[in-house]
Amino acid sequence: MSNIKDDPAILAHQNFLKKDYEAALQNLNELESYVSHKSILLKRVQHNKAVVEFVKGDMKDINTFKKTLSKLTGTNFPEAETIDTSLPCLLYNYAVLLYHSRYFYQCTIVLEKLLTCKNIKDNKLHHQIILLLMEATLCRRTYEKTLEVAKHHGEPLKTNNNLKDLFERLEARAQIYLGEKTNLKPDSIENAFIVAQQKYVNGEVNDSAETLGLYKTLDFNYDIKTQGEEIWAAINNNLGVIYLSIKKPYLASKYFQHAVKEHFRAMVNEDSEMLIACKDRPLYVYNLGLSLLAANNTEGSFECLVEAARHYPNNPRIWLRLAECCVKKCCSDEIQPFTVKKIGSGPHTRILLSKENKAKYSSSGESFAIPSLSLEFAALCLRNAITLLPDKESQLEASTTLIQAPPGPPINWKQRCDLKNSILVLQSYIFLHLQDPLSALMSANELLNQTDATNCQKAWAHIYAAEALINLDKITEAVEHLHPPMIHELVSILPYQMRDMIAVSVWAKAAVCHILRGDLITARKILLQINSPKVLPLQMYLEICTGNIENCHTILRKIRISNFS
Repeated sequence: MSNIKDDPAILAHQNFLKKDYEAALQNLNELESYVSHKSILLKRVQHNKAVVEFVKGDMKDINTFKKTLSKLTGTNFPEAETIDTSLPCLLYNYAVLLYHSRYFYQCTIVLEKLLTCKNIKDNKLHHQIILLLMEATLCRRTYEKTLEVAKHHGEPLKTNNNLKDLFERLEARAQIYLGEKTNLKPDSIENAFIVAQQKYVNGEVNDSAETLGLYKTLDFNYDIKTQGEEIWAAINNNLGVIYLSIKKPYLASKYFQHAVKEHFRAMVNEDSEMLIACKDRPLYVYNLGLSLLAANNTEGSFECLVEAARHYPNNPRIWLRLAECCVKKCCSDEIQPFTVKKIGSGPHTRILLSKENKAKYSSSGESFAIPSLSLEFAALCLRNAITLLPDKESQLEASTTLIQAPPGPPINWKQRCDLKNSILVLQSYIFLHLQDPLSALMSANELLNQTDATNCQKAWAHIYAAEALINLDKITEAVEHLHPPMIHELVSILPYQMRDMIAVSVWAKAAVCHILRGDLITARKILLQINSPKVLPLQMYLEICTGNIENCHTILRKIRISNFS
């Protein structure tokens, strides 16, 4: 062209910087007619047009932008494997789109390809690729990869005054999770969050809360439109995590509720439709569900965890927590007091002793897949959880990441084993309550075959296996699971309260076995050693069988007292 000032490419860039998007589009349309016969240049122009149109619409028409970039890159979103790197700026924007759509793995693949690309002449673009790759690897919780990128490609960023602070924060976040020290000072709201997180990871929860409280003295301007995040929701969420970690679930749930409300208030704004808007409601709701479960609010916890499961269906921890909600609701002994009724009078008096018949499973004919606080749904949740746990691969180290489980940390092999053992124990318990002793026995035996099960888990597995065998009329086999020296060895290192619970269960099951074998005297001796209201009905049954009517009146009084207390 005769006059470089009239070059439509330069004019389009100038108008874009001035936010005159209509003029920029006119310039690009003119330029498009000049390069229509050159495929590479035509793609560049069409890419720039897509960016201008997207920004002109306040970055809200995400679907159109996604379709255009997919067409230009020759992929089906969110594919990332077969991508041509001849247009690095186009691929970088495609990676940005993948990142904000939470396809972090695909995002890292695209960015790693760009880092090896030799035709990137723009240093600014190169720096942005490095920063986004560090952020994407952090989101994937591959912290070693983050530090590797920082080590090999981060030197130019350390001397860039505009990007140095951001680079240091990204590097510090990875160092925290790897147990390394950071040198950040809480002199900005971003740094305050990271320093508070470091103190939390180190167990300094009080200092962590104080550091978060520095937001009162720091100047910051965070909103959905400029930063894509709601700062008040994040502050309340982090305070909730701190209080939940020190076993204050009621206080934690209040902070999580505030986080959900603040996020909802931000999302009502029309700016919430922007690409950069951080839609973290599922994370806040998941944390709220955990705190409510710890606070014994099963209904509220169940609602939160069901919503979380819809967003994170591949997280086995969520399915286990849902099952725990159902068990707490359906199998709580505290809400089922004994009922004592008298029928008749004089020598014809009959005493009925029972618990209130509380529905433990649904008979409505509804599908068990519909979320409900029932034991059938709990069994389905545990089945989902076990399905999500893979079998061991050869040469796999215990600390190797095995499962990505957002919004929580990834699950390694050791955690996978602990999780499966917990699922098997709860599964056996649920099947017993569903009157399926064979399935309960299978789950218990599977746990007993696990070499990495804890003593506590093994003790409960023996108890549930014994109860299942009693129900299957296999008394001799049941007794083998209740051998006192074996149980004593398993529970000897457990806390006192847990030892007491297991001892009551073991001796009660042993008494039942002796009753079923006709040895009432031995059963009575065993029950007399147990000081727990849970075995009072069994003691009364034995006293009736042995003709000790006076003792029955004493036991009835104990039952009434335990109901009142």
